[in-house]
Amino acid sequence: MNWRKNRIAIGAAVFVALLGLTLWAVNRGNRQPAGASEVPAVEIDKGAITSLEVIRPGNETVVLSEVDGAWRVTEPLEAEADESNVDSALNRLADLQLVRVVATQPDNYARLQVDNANAVEVVVKSGDETLATLAIGKYADGMTMIRLDDRSEVFGASGSLRYAFDRDLKAWRNRRVVVEEASAVQSIRFESPNGTFAFERVEDGWTPTEGKEALGDLDPKKVTGLVSTAARLTASGFAAEDISQARAGLTEPKATVTMTFAEGVEPIVLELGDATEEQGELYLQRRGNPTVYVVSEYLANRLRPDSKAFEKVDAPPAPPPDMPAMPQGQGQPQLPPEVMRQLQEQIRAQQQQQQR
Repeated sequence: MNWRKNRIAIGAAVFVALLGLTLWAVNRGNRQPAGASEVPAVEIDKGAITSLEVIRPGNETVVLSEVDGAWRVTEPLEAEADESNVDSALNRLADLQLVRVVATQPDNYARLQVDNANAVEVVVKSGDETLATLAIGKYADGMTMIRLDDRSEVFGASGSLRYAFDRDLKAWRNRRVVVEEASAVQSIRFESPNGTFAFERVEDGWTPTEGKEALGDLDPKKVTGLVSTAARLTASGFAAEDISQARAGLTEPKATVTMTFAEGVEPIVLELGDATEEQGELYLQRRGNPTVYVVSEYLANRLRPDSKAFEKVDAPPAPPPDMPAMPQGQGQPQLPPEVMRQLQEQIRAQQQQQQR
């Protein structure tokens, strides 16, 4: 064969073959397994849900219940629930859409992580009525693998669902210690071994009422920053149930922060205790609230400032006019991608809290 004379025909044949392979690959994900039944429609009314039982691998169980219009953790302990995480779970249930049958045989359960050892089981109830029981598996090809009620099939649900339910107890609890507007704080007092400093709001600034002698060149913006930290404080976790007040160092707090508000509004007092067994964490309590929280050492240090924390910082000197400009990107530390993701998640969480 003279391939030069037939190169157009050869090219056309190759094109047809590639097109066929492409169509096969596209349609492969949409084909139902042999003997598959129809995909059921799932309709869960978000407003009708009154409780969620979430069982993670290892039989770690958390029960969330609506009590007097508010969501609470009711098992394995009684506590306020994190409204944002509960709402995320409820929204995923309300938007649940099964798109196809992925498998029909139990032999596939482990591979798709919908078996008892790997699935996150969610029991959705309205009062005593069970609305749905879901075994949530892995996410792949734009779908989350799910077993529904007592059906044997594995269905593919549109989008990612598992992240909204695969949370430990700490994530389901309300970690917000203080949720106040910083602008509402009329005075603040810090007391710790680093010194006692108190400030009163004066128009858009602050004037010191205690510790003035120790302060250098006061920067009101530094005070505002510390007020914002205290007024929107979120803990990183909670003390273990067997940690006593004495063990946490809260019978005689090591530091206190007192915020006052408008007349008739109860002051808020935060108390710092001892370090936890984990490095870089301390116990904290809001006076009048029995919950013992855990906060990072970074936050703890902002709640027990020294005099330098309120002082203005001199701007760095300008470079000599004849110094060549540094090429863009040089001289700047590059953070690892996983650190950047953690920072971005923390910023988004803080923004969501500020919007509430």
